[in-house]
Amino acid sequence: MKQVLLVGSGGVGTIVSLNLERGGHAQVTSVIRSDYQHVKEKGFQIESIDHGNFDSWRPSAIVPNIDSAKGKEYDYIVVCTKVLPEVQRTEELIAPVVTKGTTIVLIQNGIMIEDPVAKAFPDNVVLSGVSIIGSHNFGGKIVQDEHDSIEIGYFGSPGIDTQVIQDKCKEFVAIYAATGVDCKYSENLQFSRWRKLIYNSAINTICALTTVDIGRAYLCGLDENVIRPAMSEVRAIAKAAGYELDEKFEDHYLTIDDGMYFKPSMQVDVEKGNLIELEVILGNPLRVAKEKGVDTPVLSLVYNLLRSVQFRLMEGRGLIKVPEKPLRKDPPLWK
Repeated sequence: MKQVLLVGSGGVGTIVSLNLERGGHAQVTSVIRSDYQHVKEKGFQIESIDHGNFDSWRPSAIVPNIDSAKGKEYDYIVVCTKVLPEVQRTEELIAPVVTKGTTIVLIQNGIMIEDPVAKAFPDNVVLSGVSIIGSHNFGGKIVQDEHDSIEIGYFGSPGIDTQVIQDKCKEFVAIYAATGVDCKYSENLQFSRWRKLIYNSAINTICALTTVDIGRAYLCGLDENVIRPAMSEVRAIAKAAGYELDEKFEDHYLTIDDGMYFKPSMQVDVEKGNLIELEVILGNPLRVAKEKGVDTPVLSLVYNLLRSVQFRLMEGRGLIKVPEKPLRKDPPLWK
């Protein structure tokens, strides 16, 4: 039985922990922060399209924070948190619980998320997962309304034999797929990360910026006039980085929520006052674009406008303190 530490018990992370436990090959310790007391007393109420309904479910163990998970060796640390380098870096978050032999699995959004983790833990295998799932946490009630589909690949570590890394990756895929959910081993996971960016960097960000949902984006012409050009820029950056994304992916993602007034996750976060994954979803692709000489007028504008939104969100959470008077003789807090 593999020992797994799950960090990030939101809508996605809780379904990940449920799936791992139900597969019968893992005992999961979940780090549950804001909902810890509720889950300790009542468990998670879960409505899952894949696993059924549960009135009071808990993994094998729950802890309120990372420090409480120390003192135990884990075969896998599965990270399902948002990637928010403005607040805390993933490698710093998990550092207290990584031990020799621990495999780190990053089921997170964006690109270039593996590099800092691999550099921080050169002797540990780092796996990477691209998840397509609809699952949301409503204060301890988890509603999964879209099937779990995930690709798992590995991130090369110079100090570790490639065969060892591949074997670890395939082992985790087998553990995760034991319930019958769609979990596949990928030899080209970065392609999948870039493909998902067509949605996240264009639709997710622009809906968040405008607070216009998918249905209304179509009705007002936003998708063809702004979102599709942004998608084309993502494809151009990906091509320059060595990943050829077919134009058909634009139509696929533009119509994936057809018939619904669906709000993408980043739009929901903005409306709730939650921080957004701006840097890994948009900032990092734009840094690649700059390095490769790719012109990105739409994405650059969206990024800089969303930086101001992120600034406001961080100020609202007390993470940024503005001066009493914004004098132009003083440097800006962000550049």
